[in-house]
Amino acid sequence: MTAPGGDERVQVERAVLEEVVGLHPDHLSAVELVRKMTIGDDWTEKERIEAAVRELRGAGLLRSVGDVLAPTYAALRFAALVSGS
Repeated sequence: MTAPGGDERVQVERAVLEEVVGLHPDHLSAVELVRKMTIGDDWTEKERIEAAVRELRGAGLLRSVGDVLAPTYAALRFAALVSGS
């Protein structure tokens, strides 16, 4: 059973992780990532992205180096396995 909004949360988490992994080895701060992934002042979307960053940190897929977000080795390895690289 999926919690209400669960599919949407997963989609946002996936998009955030794909963005961070795709930028690697370049990195953005959380603020820059939110700005890059949103259009205008859509506060709801900003909150969803910030929540996704928190969830991905908690899952061990993102880490913070100062203000900068970086994918963990696990995230990079998974991305390589999925893409076949």
